[in-house]
Amino acid sequence: MAVIAAASLSMLAGIGPAEAAKGPAQAAKKTAVVAEDPGPVGSFAWKGFNWQKRFWGGAPMYNGTWDPNNVSNPDANGYVKLSISNPTGSAPVGAEFQSTREGFGYGTYSTTVEKDVSSLQKEAVWGCLFTYDPNAAPGYTEIDLCEASAWGGGAAYGENWPVTQGHGYWFDATQPPGQGNNTVTFPVTNAPVLTHRMVWEPGKITFETYAGVDASGTLLKRTVLQGSTVPVPAKEQIHFNLWVTGGGGGDAAHVAPESVTIRDFSFVAGIPLTAPTPTVSGTAAVGNTLTANPGTWTAGTSLAYQWYRNGTAITGATASSYVLAAADQGAKLTVRVTGTKNGYATTTKESAQTATIAAGTLVAPTPTISGTLVVGSTLTANPGTWTTGTTLTYQWYRSGVAIPGATGKTYTLVAADQADPMMVRVTGTKAGYTTVAKKFGCHSAGELKHEDLKGKPAAVSAGESGTAAGLGS
Repeated sequence: MAVIAAASLSMLAGIGPAEAAKGPAQAAKKTAVVAEDPGPVGSFAWKGFNWQKRFWGGAPMYNGTWDPNNVSNPDANGYVKLSISNPTGSAPVGAEFQSTREGFGYGTYSTTVEKDVSSLQKEAVWGCLFTYDPNAAPGYTEIDLCEASAWGGGAAYGENWPVTQGHGYWFDATQPPGQGNNTVTFPVTNAPVLTHRMVWEPGKITFETYAGVDASGTLLKRTVLQGSTVPVPAKEQIHFNLWVTGGGGGDAAHVAPESVTIRDFSFVAGIPLTAPTPTVSGTAAVGNTLTANPGTWTAGTSLAYQWYRNGTAITGATASSYVLAAADQGAKLTVRVTGTKNGYATTTKESAQTATIAAGTLVAPTPTISGTLVVGSTLTANPGTWTTGTTLTYQWYRSGVAIPGATGKTYTLVAADQADPMMVRVTGTKAGYTTVAKKFGCHSAGELKHEDLKGKPAAVSAGESGTAAGLGS
């Protein structure tokens, strides 16, 4: 329980084992029932779990006095406040709450705390921690995300102790400090909000403390502890407490009221996966294919994909590649890669946004004209193979001037066409693509007689594509 957590670091600071010895015995008095997530109903529900406010007495509080009223229910922001009260001025009362669930195990633990710990009174101890099964051999065992105190100030030992923070764990509370624990202390800052994060995996624990509301803030301390003494999961519970130490030469009885606000707590089960941020390759234009490049994950990880358009999931876009559609034009896309593996924490990583998706470019070949250049004969426009789904329209021209009503794929030559160059324009349109027009002309050889045109195929005529003078595009 939290009982030993504070005492453990206090012994590191020079306080004797007498106070610490109270912990295991007191802890044994409070045994929760084995629970399923989120644990049995307790005093309140918070962050997906049930919690019990401490109502029983005993160590580590120097006078053994606790009050469940010193733990607030979650407020409108979802924050829980712990307080040290001292109603008589000479008998302070501590605060603690713990999860009703027993057994969390490997995974990532995180909590965000609103407190300038540099301002802690020298007798106050802020225990941001969780504890390991107190019945586990070889002795009472715990892990501390971060604990902060000056442990009474050290005057009783002729020393002056500043407020420090600690990462670490006790693997055998029957042994003295330095033999039964693995703990690292570090200086505090006056940051008003701190985030503590811990990744627990077989044979290894990584602790991190950040200034700010999440792991994007300034990293104040990272501690990696590993080896055979790292605890293995059992019936651990989560604890938070604020209490008063009687050691170190402080004036424990006259501690002034003190408080800490816990903004957040989260737990993600499982060993963390190696999970890089994915990247996206491909040209950001309609009709092109984007490909997610997930990077190298933990061996054996199964990967799933989901593409997003301006933050909204695209229905059915769950493959590692995605063909950009008309609906994507003008948007920015991301892809999320989710990794799963038995015994590991499911992890999702999201790529950076693509560039704004541009209109696609149609495959647009130059058309040809077939038929005989004889009045009364039919000319046929052969558009070639365009992008699938393209809608084609036609316009025929005589000497560069559009022929009214000549908008079909075929055109029958009339007397007015004799000796004039003929041309067809094919225009392709498709949603999400830039409209394209292609042209081909077949030219007569001057003022030929009607009969002179007979038998001269359009295929021998000169062709042109692109924009012709007077035709537009």
